[in-house]
Amino acid sequence: MKPELKVGLSVVAAALIVWLVIWWAKDVRVGQRSVNILFPNVSGLQIGDPVTVRGMKAGKVESIQILQNGVNVRVSLLPDVKLYRNASAKLTMLELMTGKKIELFTGTSDAGELQAGDLIQGSFTADIPALVGFAGEAVDTLRYLVSDLQLILRNANALIGDPELRDDLKISVRNLRLITEDLKSVSRDLRQADLKSLIAKVDQTLTTVDALIKELQPQLNGTISDVRSTVKNADELVASLKQLSDRLQNDKQSLLGKALNDEQFAAKIDSVILHLNEVLKLGEKEGINVKLRVF
Repeated sequence: MKPELKVGLSVVAAALIVWLVIWWAKDVRVGQRSVNILFPNVSGLQIGDPVTVRGMKAGKVESIQILQNGVNVRVSLLPDVKLYRNASAKLTMLELMTGKKIELFTGTSDAGELQAGDLIQGSFTADIPALVGFAGEAVDTLRYLVSDLQLILRNANALIGDPELRDDLKISVRNLRLITEDLKSVSRDLRQADLKSLIAKVDQTLTTVDALIKELQPQLNGTISDVRSTVKNADELVASLKQLSDRLQNDKQSLLGKALNDEQFAAKIDSVILHLNEVLKLGEKEGINVKLRVF
């Protein structure tokens, strides 16, 4: 092989190696730092997508890791980007329909600088496909609502078309009109009436009733005492009568007890009274001779 050819091939190989090194390290900066951002959702985000600060590219996505409470995105940033503890991030669209980027908000200096291992909280902004999906769900929900509304309207038409319901509604409206007219009449009478005089009369009446109650209160107290005494005497009388009734039911020795409890004795008394009545009637007709001996 000629020396010129060897030199040419060496130059081409060196140039290719330099180009590959430059292409591989085009995004590498001396002193770059890595931070972790926690997102609830990273729909469409890929490794290598850009990270911007105030619209300027300041880094790229290095790795994406799924966690139990979200998604951890590790990004590399330029060394001149200063972050503070209240820094935040937002996942937005890079283009109209495709591509994602992370917009990083550095925070404020009064919160203190972000330390190694601190986690930045990120938020997810719905993109066009997500909005289209939401719109589809909204359309489905609207379809169900329209179906329910149609059912309600059909039921309402069925109710309104009922002749009895229409007649009842007419009667209700007529009664409502009459009530309204009565209320208007009462309101007009109240406006025309002398309210002060009416209130004064009512107050006078109440005063008179109060005085009458105070005047009758002693008599009412005495009447109540008399009623209580009468009720007490009545209770005692009822108790005595009950006691007498019990004694008569159990007493078979006295004349009255035998008359009440002994049926044969009662029959004899009835017979004696009957004969005595006949004798008295006979004496009224023919007279009775009485022999009286006086000692």
